[in-house]
Amino acid sequence: MDKKLRNILILAGILVLLCVGYAVAGLVFPDETSEETETVQTDTTMALFPVTEDGLTALSFTYDKDGDGIAELWSYTRNTVDDTWSWTEDGSVPLSSSAFYGYSSTLAGVTSIKTLTGVTAKQLAEYGLTEPAKTITFTDQVVGTYTFCIGAYNAYNGTYCAYRNGDTSTVYLVEGDFYSEFERSTESLVYHDDLPTFKPEELVSLTMTQGDRTVVVTRTVSESVQTVWMRSVNGAEATPIADGLGDSLELLVGDMDYLTCYGLKTSDFEAYGLHENTIQMTVVYRKTVSSVEEEKTFTLTLGGTDKYGYYYCNPKDTTLTMLLGGSVFNKVMTYDDEKLSLGDETTAS
Repeated sequence: MDKKLRNILILAGILVLLCVGYAVAGLVFPDETSEETETVQTDTTMALFPVTEDGLTALSFTYDKDGDGIAELWSYTRNTVDDTWSWTEDGSVPLSSSAFYGYSSTLAGVTSIKTLTGVTAKQLAEYGLTEPAKTITFTDQVVGTYTFCIGAYNAYNGTYCAYRNGDTSTVYLVEGDFYSEFERSTESLVYHDDLPTFKPEELVSLTMTQGDRTVVVTRTVSESVQTVWMRSVNGAEATPIADGLGDSLELLVGDMDYLTCYGLKTSDFEAYGLHENTIQMTVVYRKTVSSVEEEKTFTLTLGGTDKYGYYYCNPKDTTLTMLLGGSVFNKVMTYDDEKLSLGDETTAS
């Protein structure tokens, strides 16, 4: 290729990139001298919200959780007497207060790097603010209530266009680090500490009931100080199960995943197979409380399984859908008796 022609093509390419960059920048940096607008641009970095550290008392925001283009409103309120948060739709769902302290910090850190004043209705549409993509409303017990409407994202400088408190004539170019915090559903805010946790060696027994079949697996310690697992079906005499399988049973505890909540409502149960033909499993474990060892009990309802064989489960007296590992459970609870005889080599993997 002729060297002069190549240089011309390179320069043309650079010119195209500059034009594209200018056009993108122009979306959020209108020409201050334009005769069509009186918009004034101020290059001032500023925090938009004077949020106090633990001052939030109410928070709501829109979020399209299902990705169907329909944004839902997620709304929460705080009881300042006992410092607990509740979901407006269902106050029985336990929520983590620490998560809302995080929201306080996030809102306090929302920063505008430029302010556009005198914004016209036409420009408002260009900035995606005629129908905002997200609206955040919160109340701080010190500074009052704010509404924050967010529109188009500009990949050129990593900012969102936004206005606050209904003033559409002033648009802020807001740094986007805060945005992902308001793309969280209530499932991610569930408080887990009240759900039972224990070490494998603290497991005492498991009882599974499905229809007219009940299986009880208990743990005892033999004279040689070795753990022996015994299994009884429908009240029959308990017999020892395979050593390896019994040892693996403790691993079931490690398969209990309470860090993820999949559903919050009873209406979710059908999607997870928890509405019929379900399995009830009662777990007994030892826990030391104030230097005193006690036996504690909790019950789970088990429904369908995910693609990895893990059970969806519902802790008793909650509407939550959680997850429970299924490999060891299946072997111990549902295998035929002869496959679980003492010394059986078909131990759990």
